[in-house]
Amino acid sequence: MNQHSQNAGDLHELAPLYAVDALEPAEREEFEQHLADCPRCQAEVAEYAEVTAGLAAETAQTPPPALRSSVLSSIHGTQPLPGPRTGPAAVVVSLEERRRRRGRRLLAAAAAAVLLPGIGLAGWNLGVQSEQREQEQQAAQEQDRETRLLAAPDVATQRVDVNGQPATLVVSREEDAALFVADTLPDPGEGREYQLWLLEGETPIPDTHFSGGDVSVWLSGDVAKAGAVALTVEPAGGSATPTFPLVAVAEI
Repeated sequence: MNQHSQNAGDLHELAPLYAVDALEPAEREEFEQHLADCPRCQAEVAEYAEVTAGLAAETAQTPPPALRSSVLSSIHGTQPLPGPRTGPAAVVVSLEERRRRRGRRLLAAAAAAVLLPGIGLAGWNLGVQSEQREQEQQAAQEQDRETRLLAAPDVATQRVDVNGQPATLVVSREEDAALFVADTLPDPGEGREYQLWLLEGETPIPDTHFSGGDVSVWLSGDVAKAGAVALTVEPAGGSATPTFPLVAVAEI
């Protein structure tokens, strides 16, 4: 065994250097022999490999090329600790080996510092993709819901005036659905919101509430049982009973 042969503990630390191809041929061969029988290093190398591949594919970033040359330069530039060079050769080798191993740990830590953020980036990227898919699914569901409403045999539209701005209620008893749509709805005021109500006989049932601007909101209650829809201005968060006067009313 040569003076640079590693023990198992040292070999564990070489996984990040192996992942960025920063080992010399003899060290690489020794690590690969260790890797064949070490589940821990196999898992680390696989994780680092996944990160570097993911960074190349998703962000067009790979571990900096300068890392390998910097690492190798540091390895070759390592000098023995200062001190007299007389005495048994074994002592000199021990000091050199101790210094080399200390440098190796620092270099492995540096390589890991390059790769570990990539693990977080890969996880972040998967999260973004999942969120995008969810948004696409929600948009498709919304489009399907609107299509069913507009295609209903009994679909009807009611135009209302909201403080000088037109709004439209699209409703179908068969679909048990109603959609309130308005452009540039006036601001209801600080700490205030608009609220829709389903009127069942003389009983107002509180429904969705929203702010001004461009609006497209679904009523959440039992539209099929209601005879009309009313709109009021309420404190932010909505109310259990309507605040008069009514802003608008549309019969169903």
